[in-house]
Amino acid sequence: MKTTFVSTYALASNLRASLPTLQAQISKVGTEVSTARHADMGLELGTQTGRTLTLRHELSALKGHLDTNAIVAGRLSRTQVTLDSLLAGANSFLQEVVSAQDASQTVAQLQQSARDGLNGFLQMANSVAGEQYLLGGINSGTRPLADYQGAPKAALDNAFATAFGIAMPNPQDDPAVASITPAAMTAFLENDFAALFDDPAWTTDWSSASSTDTQVRISPEERISISANANDPALRKLAMAYSMVADLGAGKLPAATLDVVVAKASEALGEAVFHLGHMQSRIGFAEARLEAATQRMQTEEDVITRNIDVLEGVDPIEAKVRFDSLTTQLEMSYALTSRILKLSMINYA
Repeated sequence: MKTTFVSTYALASNLRASLPTLQAQISKVGTEVSTARHADMGLELGTQTGRTLTLRHELSALKGHLDTNAIVAGRLSRTQVTLDSLLAGANSFLQEVVSAQDASQTVAQLQQSARDGLNGFLQMANSVAGEQYLLGGINSGTRPLADYQGAPKAALDNAFATAFGIAMPNPQDDPAVASITPAAMTAFLENDFAALFDDPAWTTDWSSASSTDTQVRISPEERISISANANDPALRKLAMAYSMVADLGAGKLPAATLDVVVAKASEALGEAVFHLGHMQSRIGFAEARLEAATQRMQTEEDVITRNIDVLEGVDPIEAKVRFDSLTTQLEMSYALTSRILKLSMINYA
């Protein structure tokens, strides 16, 4: 008969040797339970690893476009609100100008409305979204329109004084304004005054905006213009109409000459309303393209996410069963190791 000596140390050592393997397996399965993904993609997927990396790259690019589109949508919406406000102000002043049957009787009110309209116009034209000016074109970091009391008024005063031979400063307050004829005023409005709102005077005195609108990529294949700019004819005509009534000495003009100013202002406002509508349609078209692109990419995102789930995903129920089983084995190993280490012949002597 052969006997073999078995020590409690040897038994305990064998059990302890299995503990690191069990702990590594528990850590791996625990990760899979918490993430519902394979803990080691390369090991589990093998040659399919490249495919899941490609899908994740595509998904990351789509999410980047979707995040950008959310910001762009907010900017386009703010631009529409700005254009709505400009249009409302133009329509309101146009209604007031048209309804003034005898401008000489309401000239003070018209002048005040024009001044208020001009201030509101400049405020809205210089609207910002975040740190970018909505109507700055690609010069979105620069205030689009200057303060009227600066270069714009200086240029207007100089043109008025030169055209009618009136001394500076404040030529509109000179008594000689009362002698300006309708024909002279018509010639001034159609030539020297109109030139103030054409280039190069407009971009020198009034506007620091770029005539090139900002473009952004809204999908891997598509770009759109996401801004308007203060050099659009709509804003030039609005500035012309408001400053025409507000600051051409309307209060001192003869009634017939004042009628010329009011008629020209009405004409400019009508053109401004038309061009504002055109600007709104361009922004609306950009919004429609943005929404369509976003919907397409959201659909693509869902498809890619499902494909990634098929490749990387694990059954959470099965993973939980394995986790519980491994945890039980670990606890049993600890318990057996402890019991074996407590065994001693002395206890049986």
